[in-house]
Amino acid sequence: MELKEQFEMWRDVFKIQVDFLRELGEYRLNSAKSSLVAAVASNQLAVARMKAQVAQELEGALRRMHRIEGRLKTQSQRVTAMAKDVSFIHNGADMTKARMESMWAAFRVFERMVPLQQIQTSMEIEIQPTARLSHQFINKYEPSQECQSVPLSVDNAYMLVGWLKKKHYLPVRGSKAYLLVIKVFEMLAQVAKQQIDVLNEARRQIRENTFKVWDPLILAGLPDTLDVKKILSAGFKSL
Repeated sequence: MELKEQFEMWRDVFKIQVDFLRELGEYRLNSAKSSLVAAVASNQLAVARMKAQVAQELEGALRRMHRIEGRLKTQSQRVTAMAKDVSFIHNGADMTKARMESMWAAFRVFERMVPLQQIQTSMEIEIQPTARLSHQFINKYEPSQECQSVPLSVDNAYMLVGWLKKKHYLPVRGSKAYLLVIKVFEMLAQVAKQQIDVLNEARRQIRENTFKVWDPLILAGLPDTLDVKKILSAGFKSL
């Protein structure tokens, strides 16, 4: 699968996020209502009032799911454009300065969408000595100037990407440095597929009544809104 297509899979992530939240919210709403009935039947009025409040908040959050859907629809539209921009990295130093700026802008957005533990994987990739040499790069702001060699303080592939971005360098297509940078981009792109698998597994667990809201990959990908927080932590017994 091409790099562009891998990044475009974030559109599917956004859709599945909404399905996951709706299913979790509906399950917890039904649980709250069931607990409310049980509390009333056993004359536990304080507990019943708490369950009623939880149910009311969840009903409101579910009614407002269209807001989250609208927000995620906008994000999915942006992903299409950003996936094209970030895939410009395949051109290496052959891309124009304008495309380089669009590429780094898109990279920063995807980078923020990826959980830290996924980024750490690219931090384990060491930089070979030959990938540090100045002739591996071109300065897109001042092409006539020779680039610096990569300092020893930059000790992994992910740091190399950050260093290149800061220096306005691009790796020469086909070079050792180029292959390292491509590897970092591919690792970020692959997170979308992993996110889809995790969310679908969580939905299966909801249906089987075995799901626990703790997975950092799920939490990192969800919209940071009050309604989402209400659904994730509804104030009563978890699944």
